[in-house]
Amino acid sequence: MDARVAQWIGKRESQQDVYAVKHYPQGTLAVVCDGMGGHDEGGKAARVAADTFVKVFSSASDAPVRERLQLALDAANEAVGKLFPGSQYGGTTLLAAFVGGGVVWWASVGDSPLYMWRRKRLLRLNADHSMRAIYEEFVRNGTMSAKDAMLKGHMLRSAITGEPLEMVDISITPWPLLPGDRLILASDGVDSLFIPAEMTADTRAMLETRTGNLAADIVEACRALEEEHADNVTVVTLDWM
Repeated sequence: MDARVAQWIGKRESQQDVYAVKHYPQGTLAVVCDGMGGHDEGGKAARVAADTFVKVFSSASDAPVRERLQLALDAANEAVGKLFPGSQYGGTTLLAAFVGGGVVWWASVGDSPLYMWRRKRLLRLNADHSMRAIYEEFVRNGTMSAKDAMLKGHMLRSAITGEPLEMVDISITPWPLLPGDRLILASDGVDSLFIPAEMTADTRAMLETRTGNLAADIVEACRALEEEHADNVTVVTLDWM
């Protein structure tokens, strides 16, 4: 399993994305958290969520993978809640993928995407818990463009805040991997690059090329868009050989 990581602060004042990658004898765990909240609150929430998730997932090594993901997710949510008592507010999205034995399992809350590049097609594996999923109906009936849906739909319908989780996506069964599959865990700063109807030939060539560092290439492609309000970008790629 070849794992690569890259980050960019974008046009923000601080980096509130956090990632973790941990290798086990049975496979590899990758986590991406995109913090939200004023000042440093988002970054703190993301760090606590990622660290707690990895710790609990690692300690439950005898349990089935899906149960480990659920235990780790619940613990991360509880840990973030303890950071912000009373009227304080902060939170984070959380995306985790475990690759081992020729399959991938995932758990996610929020809008951070888990993509698979397979045979020249980009597939999103996890659910999108933002308003973009609602706007997709407008895209289908022609009253909103795909780009507007991506750009305007950032409001989250579920996040890690310590409150009961409104929406959770934990894979019921694992997704089988084929040789050459590429997994991309990212924060939503990559959204503009991967708008399905507007993906360029250069972006597709980047995803197909097997030389170099795909995570770093994706971050550089996001920088090249020169968006005025570019968000934090974090990318973890996992190549299944």
